[in-house]
Amino acid sequence: MKKDVLIMCQYFYPEYVSSATLPTELAEDLVKKGLSVDVLCGYPKEYYHGDKVPLREELNGYTVRRVKYTEFNNKTKIGRIINFFSFFTAILSKTLSLLNYRSILVYSNPPILPLVPCLISKITKTKFIFVAFDVYPDNALILGAIKKGGIIERLMRYINTKVYQHATKIVALGSEMKSYMINTNIAPDCTNIEVIPNWYNDKKIGKTSKIHNKEFKELNERWPFVVLYSGNMGTAQDMDTILQCISNLKNRNDVFFLFTGHGNKADYVKQYFLTNNINNAKVYGFLLGEDYNDVLKIADVCLVSLAVGIEGVGVPSKTYGYLAAGKPVISIMSSETDIAKHLETFSAGGNVKQGDSTGLERLVLNYMENKEHTSAHGVNARMVFEKFYQREICTNMYYNLIKIIIS
Repeated sequence: MKKDVLIMCQYFYPEYVSSATLPTELAEDLVKKGLSVDVLCGYPKEYYHGDKVPLREELNGYTVRRVKYTEFNNKTKIGRIINFFSFFTAILSKTLSLLNYRSILVYSNPPILPLVPCLISKITKTKFIFVAFDVYPDNALILGAIKKGGIIERLMRYINTKVYQHATKIVALGSEMKSYMINTNIAPDCTNIEVIPNWYNDKKIGKTSKIHNKEFKELNERWPFVVLYSGNMGTAQDMDTILQCISNLKNRNDVFFLFTGHGNKADYVKQYFLTNNINNAKVYGFLLGEDYNDVLKIADVCLVSLAVGIEGVGVPSKTYGYLAAGKPVISIMSSETDIAKHLETFSAGGNVKQGDSTGLERLVLNYMENKEHTSAHGVNARMVFEKFYQREICTNMYYNLIKIIIS
């Protein structure tokens, strides 16, 4: 008897990044709704530092099978490519076992992974759902990470032709991503694209106002207003607009800018603060659990950004945690994104275009000078979360999608 769905991804529990927690929570919710589920994923390494985990494990009603692959430095292009192909080969070795499922849900990370269920679907009746966490190689081209017309782009264009053409359903994370797929002719059939956003599990948010971390408690007592930037600080994010805004406000003693996360621009941000003698800002590492809850509690407003041109090929999921915590959000991106539209429509924050540091400064000062305004937008932010980005809402959309294609 074939099982209903196999979730195929690189990162999974117990790794802690969102690309691991999202498929983990999806597996749990699909099982609760009555589907039979298995998971095939990579062995945890990059985002997990605990004890060894088994290659095969029973978890919450589903089976997890993990494959080992190379561990070269992911921050180098060569290391990343070798790891991608090593993981792809390890998954490919499990091909026969993939015949035991009525459907396969596969994520776009790494970008060559969806080719496996694509091949399976061509020789069997197995349906497959392709979840585009981003649009590759378009994002890499826009950011200058690969060469136009190079071997990587040509290889990925070929793979995309197969994947987007044969996928039973394609999941885009936002309306702007769906529009990008259609306008650039990446997806030949626009009728098989479904928009299902990522989500945030608000059960992670502490239910009390108590701040446990001593340093964050002192920050809260010292600074009347705290602006939080959380998540990736990489090539896909516009950090310069934020940094220019901070530079304009560096002599104020009533606002503090707190950064937490990682990425290839994290050191650049730290150095900027040192070079420009900025004392009302600090970069922390990747925070988890209670520490991350603490920074959400002390934040008055939160920032999220995208580099120019990235709209449509990626969606910043950290926004949903901000909204869940009831914090007004200031986005730095095109006003045509779902996030910017929701912030403006529901008065849950504001949006400025990349490069508009003056506009960003104006929004921050407006919140600083009007606490009632900040509080009202925080309430609206929570409403936006409950309307669009709750875990139960989004995983139920996946459940309905899978039920349709396997029925």
